[in-house]
Amino acid sequence: AAHTRCTFSIADGTDPFVCQQGNYVLEKDELLETQRPEYDVILCLSLTKWIHLNWGDEGLKRMFKRIFRHLRPGGIFILEPQPWSSYGKRRKLTETIYRNYYKIILKPEQFTSYLLSPEVGFSSYELVGTPQSTSKGFQRPVYLFHKNRRPTAS
Repeated sequence: AAHTRCTFSIADGTDPFVCQQGNYVLEKDELLETQRPEYDVILCLSLTKWIHLNWGDEGLKRMFKRIFRHLRPGGIFILEPQPWSSYGKRRKLTETIYRNYYKIILKPEQFTSYLLSPEVGFSSYELVGTPQSTSKGFQRPVYLFHKNRRPTAS
């Protein structure tokens, strides 16, 4: 997929904000080894369902691991997962989504424990809150996951 990159600069020439658009899910786990820390904060808002439905558990796990590797020490991952109940409404969009939907084992309510597990590595998390919206579909919890300031010993 094509990537779009935008940068917003401050008068002193620093680039405090960079956004990218494109397919963030790597083709295979081996490519995770090449990911270097570049960002202090990564947002994932209203995306997990679509990653999950299109790439299954493996794609979602790969994305979470890449996010962790992409964050600098002390970095923050902001996550707004969609609830499992919203997945079923979209399961018939494509054949791939239909197949993946029925193979999903890692449900959204398990994302926190997975992200804190040694497989990913976040050190802690907090629930920021659940926005009050006129649309019930957007009343979803928002979490902050913290990456340790110092790398943990392997």
